[in-house]
Amino acid sequence: MRILIVEDDSFKLQAIERAVDTASPQLVEVATSLRDAMIALEARTFDFVILDMAIPSHTSEVGAVDTYSQPVGGLDVLLFLSLNERSERVAILTQHPTVEYDRRHVPLKDLVPILRSDGVNNIAGAVLFSDKDEWEPPLLAAMGGAA
Repeated sequence: MRILIVEDDSFKLQAIERAVDTASPQLVEVATSLRDAMIALEARTFDFVILDMAIPSHTSEVGAVDTYSQPVGGLDVLLFLSLNERSERVAILTQHPTVEYDRRHVPLKDLVPILRSDGVNNIAGAVLFSDKDEWEPPLLAAMGGAA
């Protein structure tokens, strides 16, 4: 299975990579910004995307212009996949109990049905990340539906 992980926090990224690695052998690519995610998605297809909703606009480099916070940058990824009728299944993995959508804060538990009602049908789940391992089983269950 080819997986794209879109995550800019190194602690979360390491935890996600460990969880994915224990599930089964995977081919994993990482994008740490919206720009990197879009480049990866334009270059190839994936079986599954693990998506943080709040990602920076681009990867910061020493001496470069600051990155721009994208509190809903993950929506750009979802819209790209949906508008291009891509087949990648997506699990949203966020440390925030709500996600800004349609100018309001939507509880994470309500996000998937709202996205589906708006035609974003490739959502496999929305999982709340925490420093405990409670998020791993729901994430791995969502990935199981992508195979």
